[in-house]
Order: sequence, then structure tokens, then C-alpha cells
Amino acid sequence: MSQIFNKWEGSGGLNEHILSETGCKPYSGAGINPRPAQKTTILKSVDDTYYYADNLENPEKVEYTLFGHNGDQDENEKKFNEPFLNPEKTEHIYLYRVTKDRKQKYIWYGKYKIVGQTIKRNLGKDHVMRNIIVLSMVKI
Repeated sequence: MSQIFNKWEGSGGLNEHILSETGCKPYSGAGINPRPAQKTTILKSVDDTYYYADNLENPEKVEYTLFGHNGDQDENEKKFNEPFLNPEKTEHIYLYRVTKDRKQKYIWYGKYKIVGQTIKRNLGKDHVMRNIIVLSMVKI
């Protein structure tokens, strides 16, 4: 079951909740937050980000796009994708969403595991078509 938060910081904010659930502090500016020391990665999906193809319509089975704004995405990108996909660095995957409606909200989806991946064609941030890597994940 998803939980909705109206703020990021402070008591009752999602940041505090993530820390209590995962033992890790996410960076609010990054979409993929690997914490190899804790073998955990925290994922953020932001509504209406045209250069990614995240799909969170069904919280039981979501699609999440790897990092890479422009050009073909690379599973071996060192800062985000490699530690996220490396089972020696990530055993626990958590997901939250940032809405872009009138009053921004944060939605905590919880823990997931990767069950597959596909390559799709999608615009980059630079509006040039490219190959992106979209992971299929199920809630655990």
C-alpha cells in the first residue's frame, strides 16, 4: 500500500520516513540513490519527465527507467546504473514518486525487485531519439 506525504523535510516528511524504513538517506535531487554500504538503492520517479518512461500506474508491477538524460543509456554508467544493477552493491530496492500536480506530493511505494528489462525508443532531454533501458519491477 502506498503512503502519501505532503512534505519532504521535517517530522512526518518522506525524508524521515525513508530513513526509518531503509536506514539510508536519499539525495532529493537524484533519481537513483545507491547506498552500496547498506546494499540498498532508493529510486525516485518524477511525474511528467518526458525523457524517461517510468510507469507507476500499477504499484504492484512498475516500470522504472535507468539514468541517462541524453543519448543511449548504459547499464554500466558508473555513478548510478552500475551500483543499482550490481547485486553485490544492491540487494534492497525502494521506490518513491514526486507528483507534479497543483500541490506537490510524495508517494512512498515501498520495496521492489527487478524481474526484467526492455529497451525502448524515447526522446532524450535534448529532444533527440535514443534507446532507454526500462526495468520491470514487482513489489515485495
